Amino acid sequence: MLAAGLVAIVSQTATGLPEDAEQSLSIHADEGAYDTDPNGVSTLSGNVQVEQGTLRVTASLVTITNKDGKLDRVVAEGRPGEPARFRQCVNRGEPLVIGHAQTIDYAIAVDRVQFEGNAFLSKGPRQFAGGVITWDMVENDVDCRSGCVFTLPPPTRSETAPTAESADSAPESADSECESD
Repeated sequence: MLAAGLVAIVSQTATGLPEDAEQSLSIHADEGAYDTDPNGVSTLSGNVQVEQGTLRVTASLVTITNKDGKLDRVVAEGRPGEPARFRQCVNRGEPLVIGHAQTIDYAIAVDRVQFEGNAFLSKGPRQFAGGVITWDMVENDVDCRSGCVFTLPPPTRSETAPTAESADSAPESADSECESD
């Protein structure tokens, strides 16, 4: 019953590859409780792994909130020394978006992910670290607060300098790009 209910609420993947929402959902956790209320809250705890298409979330505790029968919010929490982790391909041929923090708050309805507590976010060679990082998935904007560090690559010969629009892109290495079909 837990797995069937979670498939129904988590299969409404937010912004990412369109085919991610069509992929099978895999959820692993030591424990879990599913709330069937259309405005219910479900919790998973202990070595939680959620995977669907290119989306991967790992955490110690995951709380899933529905609003009017639709997935509204997923909050992943790490434990001391082991942050919650997030990874998703947004566009084919572009780097994976990779992040980690003590708490990752994925607001599905507004396509926004907030990383809080020793936060890190990368897409390609652009990396952001700080206390709180908010990534607007639609606009691809990154906002950082509380001790921010930005790592931006040097311009290539065809570029003059990073623009405000390109400064919000950021995975860890060239081999972590989204694959083409």
